[in-house]
Amino acid sequence: MSTIYGLNGGQHDAASCLIIDGEIVACIEEERMTRIKSGNNYFSVPRLSTAKIQEIYGVGPTDCDHLVFASEIPGKYIKKELKPDKFDVYDHHDCHAATAYYTSGFQEPTLIVTLDGGGVDDSLGVYLGKNGEMNRVLKDKFYLNAQIAQLWGYSLHGIKGFDAEKGGFVWKFCKDEGKLMGMAPDGYYDERVYNILRKAVNYSNLQFFPQDTIGLARLISESMRRMGYFDTDEGIAVYAHNLQKLTEDLVLEFLDDLHKLYPEYTKVAFAGGVFANVKVNQKVNQLDWVDEIYVFPAMGDNGLGTGAAILKCRELGEGFQMPVRLKNVHLGVSYTNEEVEEFASNYDFKRKPYIPSEVAEYLNDGEIIGWFKGRFEFGPRALGARSILVRPTDYDTHKELNSRLKRYDTMPFAPIVMKEYFNEIFVEEKSQYTAEFMTLCYDTKDEWIERIPAVIQKSDKTARPQVVTQEGVPMLWEILEEYRKLSDIPVLLNTSFNAHNEPIIDSPEHAFVHLNNGIIDKLVIEDYVYYR
Repeated sequence: MSTIYGLNGGQHDAASCLIIDGEIVACIEEERMTRIKSGNNYFSVPRLSTAKIQEIYGVGPTDCDHLVFASEIPGKYIKKELKPDKFDVYDHHDCHAATAYYTSGFQEPTLIVTLDGGGVDDSLGVYLGKNGEMNRVLKDKFYLNAQIAQLWGYSLHGIKGFDAEKGGFVWKFCKDEGKLMGMAPDGYYDERVYNILRKAVNYSNLQFFPQDTIGLARLISESMRRMGYFDTDEGIAVYAHNLQKLTEDLVLEFLDDLHKLYPEYTKVAFAGGVFANVKVNQKVNQLDWVDEIYVFPAMGDNGLGTGAAILKCRELGEGFQMPVRLKNVHLGVSYTNEEVEEFASNYDFKRKPYIPSEVAEYLNDGEIIGWFKGRFEFGPRALGARSILVRPTDYDTHKELNSRLKRYDTMPFAPIVMKEYFNEIFVEEKSQYTAEFMTLCYDTKDEWIERIPAVIQKSDKTARPQVVTQEGVPMLWEILEEYRKLSDIPVLLNTSFNAHNEPIIDSPEHAFVHLNNGIIDKLVIEDYVYYR
């Protein structure tokens, strides 16, 4: 059996993955270590994340058995810094597809689709997964086709424009697409805007067209900004609404055409940046012919190194011969109580033992709780290791949290919900496994909208829940159960543990800074509760 390092970097979302004896043991994004969001550090490579994994597991990328990359990591990083004797390189979309299929758990025929802004020379892949084998049946050429992701990314540049003082665009590609998506439900359909956007990206007969999405996106969005269209939030919301609708329409048309070709493939697995869009994923999940969807939790390029490592693992016959299900994606760094106390000694905090029922009372009383348990998550979502938890019952929570966190996003906050009560609260029952990773939205049942308003999108009444299982995230499930006993509500608000424009926190040091600054009222960290 082998040690396999899979790395990605050089463009965006640098990350490191280590597989030992056929099991993923660690995945760390570079931004967690550098404390600079990937979108603000575009050409980073996985130096610190690799060093951290090596520190923990005692094996590095130059003394492991196999070193693998996705195809775009720059040669100078490999040759000048790592200086490996040998390494393997895998296709960008093959790596995306491997993460989607081989962690889906699907044993049935599976349609695997990858869509993003582009790998080395292509921006989509379609694969048929059957009996553990994955065969590619469709690709495009980046320079001949259109890309939905590029329309989103370069629209951002035009909407807010260039900040000369900061030397960059205000909203950035691979960073702020979620803000635009969050505004979409507050807009409305505008036939003129929709048709303009459809001239930038259209679809027919398994092909997205025309060429030069980047140029068209810039032209459209910058022209609209200069004409004053984006001077108000309403104008941006209308643009966002029509961009979201176009994206949903194009993806659904594409998938329906694939279904006509491959009708037996009713399980669908996704990766690539387009599928970070939870509303698109919801629309796919609602298709009659789809039995279940799955989106790899690190669906962006942060997952490419993991995909490369999975492909090497399969070649060696050491794992992932058939799709498996992930218990969770808590694959980062953890800290002992002793290490935590060393960080705490720099402050004059009080401390008491963590008792779930007491913390549930704090939540029920309206306190904002920092939650730091075990190894941090892999991917863009806070999934119960580095979270901020709040009761979901107050309309003004969004304003209060954004004020404390100095955030200005329009994205609604998300609920965490006990699996046992999911069907009671949400309309659609399909795809609860991928919902464990907060990768799609659901419509909320009418009787719950007024009970949990802090986690419901105010315009379309959807929510992006994390389904919490006792097996997968036992401590999070336990605090939900204790809160349910007090409130008769098996739901809490969960947002990522970070302030504006910083990555989700890594170490206790970051958590204690937020406690000291009053961003949170109390901090649950490993076996203790700290408070001022």
